[in-house]
Amino acid sequence: MLRIDKSGPENSLRIQNESELDLVYLLQVLRRQKWVIATVACAVVSLAALYCFIVTPQYTASAELLIDTQQARGLEVMPQLTGIMDSAGIDSQVQILQSERIAKAVIKELKLVEAKKKAIEENGSSIVQTVGGFLFPFLVRTTPLSDYEIERAQVDDFVDRLKVKRVGMSYVIGIDFKAADPVMAADVANQVAEAYIVDQLEAKYQATRRASVWLQDRIAELRDQALAADRAVQDFKARNNIIDTQRGLISDQQMSELNTQLITARTAVAEAQARYERVNNIIKQGGVTGTSDEVVSDVLNNDVISRLRTQYLDAIKREADWSKRYGPDHIAVINLNNEIRGLQRSLFTELSRIAETYKSDLEIARAREQSLTKSLEQLMAQAKLTGQAQVELRELESNAQSYRALYDNFLQRFMQATQQQSFPVTEARVITDASAPLKASSPRTPLIVAGGLFAGLVLGFGVGMWRERMNRTIRLPADVERYLGLECLGVLPLLPSTVATPVPAGQSAFDSSTGIMRQVTSDPFSRFSETLRSVKVSADVSIHGRSVKVIGIVSTLPKEGKSTVSANFAQLIAHSGQRCVLIDGDLRNPTLTRRLAPSSTAGLLELVFGKASLEDVSIVDRMTGLRFIPAVVPGDIVHTNEILASEQMSAVLDELKRDVDYIVIDFPPLAPVVDVLASTHMVDGYVYVLDWGSSNRDLVANTLQNAPKVYDKVLGCLLNKVDLKAMRSLEDYGSKYYYHKYYASYGRNS
Repeated sequence: MLRIDKSGPENSLRIQNESELDLVYLLQVLRRQKWVIATVACAVVSLAALYCFIVTPQYTASAELLIDTQQARGLEVMPQLTGIMDSAGIDSQVQILQSERIAKAVIKELKLVEAKKKAIEENGSSIVQTVGGFLFPFLVRTTPLSDYEIERAQVDDFVDRLKVKRVGMSYVIGIDFKAADPVMAADVANQVAEAYIVDQLEAKYQATRRASVWLQDRIAELRDQALAADRAVQDFKARNNIIDTQRGLISDQQMSELNTQLITARTAVAEAQARYERVNNIIKQGGVTGTSDEVVSDVLNNDVISRLRTQYLDAIKREADWSKRYGPDHIAVINLNNEIRGLQRSLFTELSRIAETYKSDLEIARAREQSLTKSLEQLMAQAKLTGQAQVELRELESNAQSYRALYDNFLQRFMQATQQQSFPVTEARVITDASAPLKASSPRTPLIVAGGLFAGLVLGFGVGMWRERMNRTIRLPADVERYLGLECLGVLPLLPSTVATPVPAGQSAFDSSTGIMRQVTSDPFSRFSETLRSVKVSADVSIHGRSVKVIGIVSTLPKEGKSTVSANFAQLIAHSGQRCVLIDGDLRNPTLTRRLAPSSTAGLLELVFGKASLEDVSIVDRMTGLRFIPAVVPGDIVHTNEILASEQMSAVLDELKRDVDYIVIDFPPLAPVVDVLASTHMVDGYVYVLDWGSSNRDLVANTLQNAPKVYDKVLGCLLNKVDLKAMRSLEDYGSKYYYHKYYASYGRNS
């Protein structure tokens, strides 16, 4: 709110910004601008309805695609080319469906470019285009479109009419196409789905074909690399004498066999040495004891030894029997003992021969052992060299196996790609075919009209707010308090044309009992009169706490009605029986003098300069007793402010104060001249007249800001020339000024 603060030092003026918007203010704007809002809303609704009436109805056909990865998974030949599709993949398919590639394919399939060219040839140029091309050749094109331009226009229009969206979070994609022909809309939607499936098949075929070509070249390289690696393995084996069999290397097999033979030879040596040593022990004992424990098993198996031993044992048995029977000295016993000794010598001789045989077997076994040991040592030395070579051999064999595995894998992939070319599959399939819609999808008349109504109301309210903001005039008593910080003393209604008829030239308004200058006397119970009475009351009970006898009537600009107010206010005071003097203080433009005393030859200037007395220059109204001092100006006066600020002017007013009750001075406007500023030391209070709907509040506030002494003595403001009917639609019903309409009728009909 803009207020003028008088509480600061030296009564300085401080202007604040307007208050922020509140609900009450918005409701007031809504009430004041209701017809503007209604007009704008009706205009927008009419435009919306007109648009719905003239626009061509559009029909939307819908088809649905399902991206079924499981379907392709069951039929695919190359699993690596397909997989589970995530959300980003589905969004990518939506973009593919909206791409120009699909659009061009559909346009080509349905021959839309040819149909457009045919329609252009049949219709030709319209009258609007012809006239527009003639008048505005730089804006309207008259040359025919080329095939490329027609195609581009069709593609752009196609993309604008096509809408592709994912259905929720599923793998279903909805395809909507809008056209003026419902059958065409359905055909295009179905063709978009078909073109997408064909495009996917073509893309997979091309990808598989490119993969086959690449695999074929790669297979040739891998085959050469695998052959070279195998050849390197074989050459290395030949250089290092490495022979490999199914059971391993030949050298390893030979080493294993020699090791087995060496173990067997060492066992045979041990057995031969044991037999030989046993026989030698028997021989060293000097003979044969005759027991089976004293001979080795090989001796027992000898036929000669067995026979001799049998004879020897039989002889021993007989010798014992005969010695017992015949005595030891018997010849037969002695002969038998000799025979026994002969058998022992035969056994010893045979044992010696067997011992030599065992010795020969032992030497042969030792020789075999030594031979096998030497051969094994040679193989072990060769195995060390072979083991070192096998490290490099294993690396060569690993490379060869890797190249061979890659070659086999790529060969298998190539065979799969070849099969995939002859049997392409796609993940997409149509689950809902588009059909011709029965109802138009646009325009949505109820929605558009409702939206137009809402937009119209919003726009109308905006226009109303703009008018409120742009209208910087004072239209309400509350505006006086809000923007000027002054009290509004009342509103003066705009008088009817019959009352406001100007007085004929050369005739005084005092000579007539009616007219605008006689409003308070001709209609004393009017609102005009009651408002001026409230000014009189405000002057009598002034908040300044001092007597108010000299009252100045001022305004911001000319033609705001201050002279009319001055005349009627002074007549009101005089008509009530009090002594009042009305002075025309506008020495620049004495409007009041031209109306009340057009034939006067002397006035305020003569009175101030002492050239004439009060009775000589004043005119007395016979009806009210009002004394009027005109301002007779012979020409342009430059320093009028000095005249009003002079001591002579103060002396005149002081003298009048002793003889009258009130002095009403009609001052010039405050904004264009400074005369009012020169009168502040003489005037007790000012009544500020504002032209309703014309006085700019910024100008008034700025004028008062530049005249703080005047502002400090302002009793209040009057809103003049008020259209009461219009004001009732603007004024808040809670305002005290709203009830002023009962002034004229109160008490008259009781």
